[in-house]
Amino acid sequence: MVFLAVLLIIVGFIAWRAKAQMGFPLSQRLGFLHILAWAAGVVLLVASMAKIVDPGQAGVVILFGKTQDYALPSGLHFINPFADVQTMEVRTRNYTMSGVGDEGQKKGDDAIPVITSDGLTVKLDATIFYHLTQEKVPTIYKEIGLDVEGIIIRGQIRTSLRDAAAGLTATELYTSHRQAFVDNVSKTLKVAFAERGIVLEQMLLRNVLLPEQITRAINDKIAADQDAQKMTFVLQKEKQEAERKRIEAEGQARAQQIVSASLTPQILEYQRIQALRYIGEKGNLIISGSGGATPLIQVPARK
Repeated sequence: MVFLAVLLIIVGFIAWRAKAQMGFPLSQRLGFLHILAWAAGVVLLVASMAKIVDPGQAGVVILFGKTQDYALPSGLHFINPFADVQTMEVRTRNYTMSGVGDEGQKKGDDAIPVITSDGLTVKLDATIFYHLTQEKVPTIYKEIGLDVEGIIIRGQIRTSLRDAAAGLTATELYTSHRQAFVDNVSKTLKVAFAERGIVLEQMLLRNVLLPEQITRAINDKIAADQDAQKMTFVLQKEKQEAERKRIEAEGQARAQQIVSASLTPQILEYQRIQALRYIGEKGNLIISGSGGATPLIQVPARK
């Protein structure tokens, strides 16, 4: 566009010089031509200076093959018409490496194989969230180019995961030390990315795929632990029930001792008399012997 603008301005200049040597009406036509050419050339020149950077991106200004040291934020800018602008995304992005074919940036099995301290090979699925530092976009473009993920991100994730996994066993990586592993990798990635103008926001360890024999052993151990916990609960419950029965039996024995101590012959005789009186009030015939003999009770026949 800028070359067309320069060409139109040159054509207008030639028409302006030529009209002075031409007679009417050709001179008048050349006058209109040079005004029109200049106007169109100026409009195209201004348009070639205007550059728009979309939201979430930063512009890198390249003039005659040299990258300028400043970045253009999103919006409208007027720059040297001979300069070119290359945009790079600075909003948050994610990069996933997964064993599931359609989850990551690369199709197929893209899980990261690592070797643990006990010599086993474990596959990891990981996702990171990151963004480019806007002020460092010109340096990133000059030193790395547009393929930041292929050149820096991907290789750095693999290296960091493998280095961190080398200090853990497969079982530790799968269970107790998983969060510590993620924290260690995140710390390493932050330092490595910062040197390149990349900011790590978050790192996720999405899946840990262990060898089949280790997975089976872990599941068996978990099942055994659950059975042991269940047995402990049952034994504790039985112990509590036995303690309850012991306390109940002791209470009953104590109550019987108290009752036995309070049953004197006079009280027993009194209660016997009261019982006989109650039976007699019901219309029964009572024949009671002397000396505490067992009384005879005659119940009237029903009519």
